[in-house]
Amino acid sequence: MDEQSKKVVLRWWQSMNLPADQLKGKGIQLAPTVYKAQLKRCESTDAAMLTEGFRALWLGLGDDMIEKNDVKNIECWASIAAALAHVKTDSKMKLAQAAGRKGEGDKSVVSELRFSQLQNAKTTDDFLRRIRRIVQQLKGDVSVIQLAEDIHQWFAEFYQLRPRKADKRISVQWAMDYYRAASAKNK
Repeated sequence: MDEQSKKVVLRWWQSMNLPADQLKGKGIQLAPTVYKAQLKRCESTDAAMLTEGFRALWLGLGDDMIEKNDVKNIECWASIAAALAHVKTDSKMKLAQAAGRKGEGDKSVVSELRFSQLQNAKTTDDFLRRIRRIVQQLKGDVSVIQLAEDIHQWFAEFYQLRPRKADKRISVQWAMDYYRAASAKNK
């Protein structure tokens, strides 16, 4: 994801989540509540593509993105929109770190099984369902930009014909962040 896309994603998310007075100070217009409501109810990437909230994000990305008219790219951005609709607080914490940190007792907030199911998602709709479930389990407290980048990278790898180096793959990065956070002492 380039810097311009990151700015668009953040402003789009802020327009749906920040109070009107904060948005005014940033020069961002408040998004209609229907944007987030529709995205939260989507069961698939196809359904997300048909929402007004996705359309607002997609058209904000600029003509270069729109003119590509690549189904894989549209599907990726629809998944980003649908997942970000569940983020309540931009915490600057990566998804895997937040999932791996200790919750009550000695267990991670998100179980290893649930996290490995996300890493092993076989379809785009399965991936979307699992990542949204984890974001909800984290009470919507993750980094907006990092989550968008992770989803973007997952889609790039999902549609890539030849495998990337293991240490560059999103599932490996997630595993490292998850287990690092899981092994850290409670703070």
